[in-house]
Amino acid sequence: MALPPLVCGSRTIADLMAIEPGNIFPLLTRTQRLDMVDYYNSGQAVQLENNLFGSSELLELDSIYLKLRTSVSRVVEMRMRTVGKDTVITVIETVMTPVPDSRLTQWNVHWQRYTSDRLFSMPVIDDFIVKKMPQDLRADLQDVMVFPLIQLAFKGENHDLIEATHGLEQFLAPIEYKRFADYLKPSLTYSFKGLKIKPVKK
Repeated sequence: MALPPLVCGSRTIADLMAIEPGNIFPLLTRTQRLDMVDYYNSGQAVQLENNLFGSSELLELDSIYLKLRTSVSRVVEMRMRTVGKDTVITVIETVMTPVPDSRLTQWNVHWQRYTSDRLFSMPVIDDFIVKKMPQDLRADLQDVMVFPLIQLAFKGENHDLIEATHGLEQFLAPIEYKRFADYLKPSLTYSFKGLKIKPVKK
């Protein structure tokens, strides 16, 4: 099958961002994305106008990782890694609602998505609750937490870990959050295991 030359010769995450077909970057043309990379590599912090007349900015970039603010309310992180003979792009999209809420997807170099739910299970509020939380308090938390907003972000020197945090402190009134705080883990950590992303046991 004939593929665009850039796909076959892709070497960096910037190359892959440039050819993304618009599922992740619908507000930015290929030319705009390449311009952002050029400005960043020349040491210029430049905000470019996107297709909705808002501003977008490339915040971090190296050969395997980037962080891009696509609009005032959305940030995209991308991490490229090798799994066997394949290159996999893990993408975290975070929307400010205003409490941050993320989703994670994985793609091959042709921007075809890996759809199996067994590769990564998005954490829920129950995953942050310690076992010693009383059942009545657990039930109260489930009642008040109608929207389980979870933020994901790459961590580690090589961006090889993913940290999940809950938005309860921002979502709940301070007096309400204080009732639950002692029974909540502040964060969860995940690591790459081949195509899978698995919790790190502490």
